[in-house]
Amino acid sequence: MLIGTNLKYAREHNFRIVLESVRLFGPISRAELARRTGLTAQTVSNISRGLLEDGLILEGERKQSGRGAPSTHLMLNAAGAYSVGLDLDKDHLTAVLVDFVGEVRQRMHYELNFPSPDEALDLLESTTRQLIEREGLSRRQVWGVGVGIPGPLDISEGSVVTNVANPTAFPGWKNVAVADILAERLQLPVVLENNATASAIGERWYGAGQHVDTFFYVFFGAGLGGGLVVNGHPHEGFFGNAGELGYCLIPAVYGFEEDNASEPPHLGLLFNLPMLYRRLEQTGVNVSRPSELEALFRADHPALLNWLDTGARHLAPVLLTIEYLIDPEVIFFGGRLPDALLEGLLVRLADRIPSLRVKDTPNHPRLRIARAGVDAAAMGVATLPIYAAFAPAPSVLLKTAQGEPASGRLALRQRGTA
Repeated sequence: MLIGTNLKYAREHNFRIVLESVRLFGPISRAELARRTGLTAQTVSNISRGLLEDGLILEGERKQSGRGAPSTHLMLNAAGAYSVGLDLDKDHLTAVLVDFVGEVRQRMHYELNFPSPDEALDLLESTTRQLIEREGLSRRQVWGVGVGIPGPLDISEGSVVTNVANPTAFPGWKNVAVADILAERLQLPVVLENNATASAIGERWYGAGQHVDTFFYVFFGAGLGGGLVVNGHPHEGFFGNAGELGYCLIPAVYGFEEDNASEPPHLGLLFNLPMLYRRLEQTGVNVSRPSELEALFRADHPALLNWLDTGARHLAPVLLTIEYLIDPEVIFFGGRLPDALLEGLLVRLADRIPSLRVKDTPNHPRLRIARAGVDAAAMGVATLPIYAAFAPAPSVLLKTAQGEPASGRLALRQRGTA
């Protein structure tokens, strides 16, 4: 369906464009904002005045830039908005409360063992309340809660992600309306996303992808996932699960078949951390969390190095396919694996991929470690409520049958914070 727009939607988009420019390039003068956005000086002045009134930006010091009087520079107000990120997997919950500039104000972490829906929802609720209380915030100051769960997720009617459809990773979780239940309990907006896509959004919003328009994010959790950003915005696909590279089929790998004999061999099996822990246990090494793998890597433990070698050998052609199909500028690697292991994996991939490429292809994506570290997914899902409210996504320009979405400046007015 072709959907039009009107002036009020264009105003909302301009509001977000100016705020995004302050976020990416601030401290920045109003004159420079006008140059970067293509908006008139009067429009920028009016929007920045509203942003100041709403408490989303601050005026900094006056700076001299060229001739004339010094200009006042604008910057984000860190206390202008807060959000909570809850990264839930079968082996852990990592929760963060972040401010408007992406600084982690509060953090909590739990080691888990296949929580039931009731157990997990109780923990998600109590943890969110604790984070907010520890920071001394009112609920009105928190723009929402993001929840990350391994994909694939089921997209409910109306393109709302509410259900979990991953019975293998989360037995008993099928069709649990996580977002609806948690929103009712907390009386806050709740956004549910697969943790790989959320990590990609977080990297775009706060990390090394701020100035990278198109990239792929390889996410290492308890298993393997991926997220895709195209032209500055997440691309989720028709069913909301674009980037699930863990399900890419691979040749059978000796030693892995017996763990999942009922499933076809796929890439995610090679990066399944519980399976790795079991294999290390067979060598007399007991580990139960990713942080404990770094010491083994630095000690050149043969089983761990073999795991990296095998993973790189099968991941390389999949990344090359991503390179050919998507043409990303960067492929980021992040998640719960320590940076030392990610660096070791990148070295192996850099050695292997060039020999697999078709000759004379002119441009190749850079392989880089993501900036958010082991809290990538928690930071990513914490970004989701802020992204929904303030990012200059193309959908902001589209009219809806329900009227203008409660986002950006309009949402701020409706919340009564201005």
